[in-house]
Amino acid sequence: MGVEPDWIIYFEQVLSANGIGVKSVPHNKLHLLQIAESNLVVNCLSVSNTHTIEYVLEAQHNFQLKGIQLVNLWEDVWCNRPTQVLNRIQSLAGRNHRIHGRKTTVITLNKEQADHFLSAFHIQGPAMARFKLGLIHENELVAVATFSGTRLMRQHTEGYRSAELIRFATKAGYTVTGGLTKLIKHFTTLVNTNDIMTYADRDWSTGKGYESVGFTFHSLIPLASIWLDTFTNKRHFQHRLPQALLNGQMEEAILENKRFVRTFHTGSLKYILYL
Repeated sequence: MGVEPDWIIYFEQVLSANGIGVKSVPHNKLHLLQIAESNLVVNCLSVSNTHTIEYVLEAQHNFQLKGIQLVNLWEDVWCNRPTQVLNRIQSLAGRNHRIHGRKTTVITLNKEQADHFLSAFHIQGPAMARFKLGLIHENELVAVATFSGTRLMRQHTEGYRSAELIRFATKAGYTVTGGLTKLIKHFTTLVNTNDIMTYADRDWSTGKGYESVGFTFHSLIPLASIWLDTFTNKRHFQHRLPQALLNGQMEEAILENKRFVRTFHTGSLKYILYL
């Protein structure tokens, strides 16, 4: 579909340098790259993207019908988190070394330890959490999961409590088979909860990993508009925009200096593990 933007060319070069072959998938609107020897296609979305969300959702659906996963890689995400993006693609392409969860030991982490690991290996980085657990294999931290505290769910039966799995990540190049299950089991020895909920980012996940460990699909969280600050490369959801923009200066900021660009997110899949 014409000349590829510089960032996509660089992205392909990085993949090639790491032994990951790619080939272009013909499409009249999107930059699609098939990862060699895998059922994975990367949809490269530039910040200057002018395509509607419908093109992306249609492509995701069509590939899914063929048993192929399409992930959406935005230019700003690649620029901000190239190492984490590369690690995620290698994992999704099935290139990781596998460790059995039974060969690991669960430990409790402090905030600094968890944040350091998630900054290095989770594509979204760390987030606030009450409980932080890790898996140790041969004296090395290979996986981290963070959880919220529990809260009462008044729409359920009296005393029904729910917690959230906020982040889960493994060390680059590793898949810990049964690792998430082991961390969840340990978490449930620490708190009394009736379920654990979590969200799968539709840009990067089909949710199958959660289903494989017992989570049940609950609902689709709709797609959302995101404003990208091109000065800082920081994303803002509409309800979290800087206060000056919420006070009516958004249009002026866009028209005069092109600082904020509207992009989008394909939404999330909510899953619940009933205990």
